[in-house]
Amino acid sequence: MIDHKCKIAKKCSSCQLSNLNLQEQLRYKQNICKKHIGSICEIKPIVSCYTDSCDTSSCGFYRYRNKAQFVYVKEGNGKKATYKKAIYQSKFGSSIATPDCLLCSVRANETADILSSLLFSFKVPLYDKKTDKGWLKSVVIREGARSLEMMVILNGKSLDFPAKSTFVSALIKKCPYITTLVVTENKSDDKLFIGKNYKILYGEGKIHDTLCEKIFEISPNSFYQINSAQCEKLYATAIKLAELDKTQTVFDAYCGIGTIGIIASKYAKKVISVEENKNAVDNANINKTLNNIDNIEFYSMDASRFMQKLIDENIKIDVAFLDPPRLGCSVSFLKSLSKVGVKKIVYISCCVETQARDIKVLHRLGYNASVCVPFDMFAQTKHVESVVLISKTK
Repeated sequence: MIDHKCKIAKKCSSCQLSNLNLQEQLRYKQNICKKHIGSICEIKPIVSCYTDSCDTSSCGFYRYRNKAQFVYVKEGNGKKATYKKAIYQSKFGSSIATPDCLLCSVRANETADILSSLLFSFKVPLYDKKTDKGWLKSVVIREGARSLEMMVILNGKSLDFPAKSTFVSALIKKCPYITTLVVTENKSDDKLFIGKNYKILYGEGKIHDTLCEKIFEISPNSFYQINSAQCEKLYATAIKLAELDKTQTVFDAYCGIGTIGIIASKYAKKVISVEENKNAVDNANINKTLNNIDNIEFYSMDASRFMQKLIDENIKIDVAFLDPPRLGCSVSFLKSLSKVGVKKIVYISCCVETQARDIKVLHRLGYNASVCVPFDMFAQTKHVESVVLISKTK
């Protein structure tokens, strides 16, 4: 087993479990699921992200993120001054320089290093929250795990990027593999927040990737699982638990850019998907066209209000896929689910605490959870993803 070699592991709070080996990390996450869901249903063995490879870059325990987020810090003075890429510690509001983030790809790290040199030479001012001066808040690098396309996002205080065309030419000359470069406007105190408004400086402002044999277009704001290899296993498990047979109407809540709904459409009669973020729905409809799918519909609406729409129109749902944010589902939404006649619910969550809470609400509404499959989606961190099958009691 490969040992952890991060040089700043003890100082950086991003990898909370970096002091544990693979088996210890898996036991830790398995126990989280047992603690919160073990009294509710059967807990299957956690699905490891590790693959038996001697190559650190492909073992799954490291280098799994398709989205890298860095801030920059200035080090030294005078002729010795330079910019260094760093990990932003949101909890403390501080940053720590890193020579190599082992969760991100080698190429993403190298690109971030090249950016640090160019940003410094072009005198792009770093944002200072205390004085509200400067421009650059963070840099986000998104990659297609299979397409190898790369998007670089310069996350600034405004859309008025100080360097513009000369900077773009210099960057693309050094990194010809970059597919697109965009600037986003971040008005938040959170340095990693990507604003809705963005300007394309190079390329088309989007990249593509393949997941479960489906093509997906990813824009700067799109939610896309950061561990592509584990995501394929996760979705395959979710669809297997749903036992789709092309006779059911499937409901995909919190659908984002349509990933699981589009993948499930192959096995269902019809898929109805809802997402509050209109930009994500626009992406989802593009992905529907890219994959030549005609049995899926996307709606931009709050999930609870959309459920009421289904109830008013007397539309019945057989199977529901839920993949809500960390806060989980509202009670009103869960009550509406039971009213549209859902027989099976496949609940995907990145927070087992809120997932367990929602399962208990569904239990009072006449549903029972039968099995939970944990996934190690985010190695080195304390986070665990879980898929739970919930069925209507007869």
